[in-house]
Amino acid sequence: MADVETILKLVAEGRLTPEDADEILNALNAASEPEAAEPATAHTPPQQARTPDGPRHLRIQVTERGRPVVNLRVPMNIAGWASAYLPGLSDENADRIRSAINSGQRGPIIDIGDGDDRVLITSE
Repeated sequence: MADVETILKLVAEGRLTPEDADEILNALNAASEPEAAEPATAHTPPQQARTPDGPRHLRIQVTERGRPVVNLRVPMNIAGWASAYLPGLSDENADRIRSAINSGQRGPIIDIGDGDDRVLITSE
């Protein structure tokens, strides 16, 4: 767990790219993965993120007063873990994100809009 938090902190500080973090997390997970698959939780990576035909990225787009202010693409491995640590993200929305990742769902997961303000989270 401490390894994941350290890696996420390095990404947040800009000292590590999300792609590099994805590779490191995959390697850590492969090294510690038990023989029998365990269900994904808030602190384990989603199984779907490691399959080549499932969604590979989570796109987060935020618009304020009609202007795009965030357009972020995050590797699924990081998205699964990070959803447990995002401030302001309700448990319900975090569960929706994890469920979509685990099921391999592509397309919009969360679409919240109020006038010219909008948050859109999509798997791609």
